[in-house]
Amino acid sequence: MVTVNTNKTSEGSDKLSATANATNQRAQASSGIQSTNEFDFSTDLVTNALANDQVKSIKASTTGNGKLRAADVPLGGNKKFRLIFMQDGNSTPVYNGILSAGEDPQLKVAANKKYFWYAISINDPNTAPNIDGSGNIAASALTNKDFMFASGEITTKEDANYLDIIFLRQMAAINVTFNTRGIFGGITDNSTFSIGSGTGSSFTNIIQTGTFNVFKGSFSNFQDTDPIKGSEMTIVDSRWGNAEKTALFYSANTSTSIPANNLRVRLNALGINLDDGTVRNFSSNTIVPIANGSALTLTKGTLSKTNVRLIESGINVGGVIWARTNLIYDANKLYGASYTRGSSDAYRFRTNNEYAKPNPNIEFWNFGTTTPTGTGYATVDPCSRVYPESTWRLPQELNNPKEMTNLANNTNRTNSIKAVADGYRHSRIWPGSQATNPAYPDNNLILSYYGYRATNGTVQQQPAGNNGTGWLLYQSNEYAQSGNNSTLLHGKVSNGTFGANSIETVSYGNGTTIRCVRSFVNN
Repeated sequence: MVTVNTNKTSEGSDKLSATANATNQRAQASSGIQSTNEFDFSTDLVTNALANDQVKSIKASTTGNGKLRAADVPLGGNKKFRLIFMQDGNSTPVYNGILSAGEDPQLKVAANKKYFWYAISINDPNTAPNIDGSGNIAASALTNKDFMFASGEITTKEDANYLDIIFLRQMAAINVTFNTRGIFGGITDNSTFSIGSGTGSSFTNIIQTGTFNVFKGSFSNFQDTDPIKGSEMTIVDSRWGNAEKTALFYSANTSTSIPANNLRVRLNALGINLDDGTVRNFSSNTIVPIANGSALTLTKGTLSKTNVRLIESGINVGGVIWARTNLIYDANKLYGASYTRGSSDAYRFRTNNEYAKPNPNIEFWNFGTTTPTGTGYATVDPCSRVYPESTWRLPQELNNPKEMTNLANNTNRTNSIKAVADGYRHSRIWPGSQATNPAYPDNNLILSYYGYRATNGTVQQQPAGNNGTGWLLYQSNEYAQSGNNSTLLHGKVSNGTFGANSIETVSYGNGTTIRCVRSFVNN
């Protein structure tokens, strides 16, 4: 009897599959902010996006001691693969076992005989799928798996024998990163996502699994995979957790080609965990188009990446897109000692408008300061720091068009005194002309009479009771540095009677509410 070992191989080969693009050329398409009835979004797409550590083949190697081993890089000692050995003319394996790096299978075979071997991995630390009597791996065992396969033959000699095992990826992969920081919450575990082409009833899932025959080295019996759940996705950054997660879709059907600009992500179900502990559920089967400028072919061994960034939709009044709720500051979401662009969620919009008494330390803003109670006046537009940065800004009043003046003069409005959990909310409401969004409780612009935080820290002019008296004060971008005062939208309610709106000024140190507007019009 003789032993079979693996031959130590170099790391010089960049071959990933017979059809993979080994030069890792990147083709990228991107798009600006677009709209659905549910939310706004931006996307981008990178094809042939294999990173250097992914381009290298998965191999088996030996440390030189004649023992059968799996490659330390990149398969790693914590990943398993199955090795199957069959003698020529015999359908019963002489060896069928799961191995990991550094493990000796104790494989003994006869000398001067031909053997066929098959190696199977799904890049998993616990298991590797098995074959049935016909050499088939069940489609269910390969559903959305990073399936790798290698095979060959060897005629044994006396003494030690060596195998070169180079795993080749058999699937086409699409990596989709969902970023919901711009809608101010994390993805729920029961959210589900699919990749396909077409819209509505013509949407076709392009992610399929299939039965793989190790003797033929090919798939058959293709079938659609189920959507990926939020609980199955991977968190990108622990700082904002479920607000950015990645889903890897693996397809066995690598003959699929998606025409240019026809790639779609379908949000079969999307729920967002909000700051107040409630869940915002968006409409089922919302389609997000991905800008693929040329046809995308799902080729074996390749990886495409797309980012889907969801952004809260606004309220359209007079052609200006207003945020749905007030700007607040959450120091717990600063994620560092100071603000860093792209890495902070401290600047955000409230969950809803259903309250009468804001927290004056997080919702009443001194003018142009980095925090609501800061004293570095007229230094920053806090709206511009809402993620994704530069999407929102303070309403324009410094130059034309004067957005606050136009809103003050817009008489297509109603007044409201509504009982809420903490009192009575006094509000002025302008109807929005955008499509109704069922995910949000309000589809109109609601500005409320919350008063202000005086320089001594006390709250002034906040209505009390169901026929209160108080002020509405919302900041604009206009200010007079010589006088240390800023311009804002002002309104009065007196014993439940609402007066006209006007444009007034207050000193920088008086904290007032902010309602941001969109920096640009969506595509």
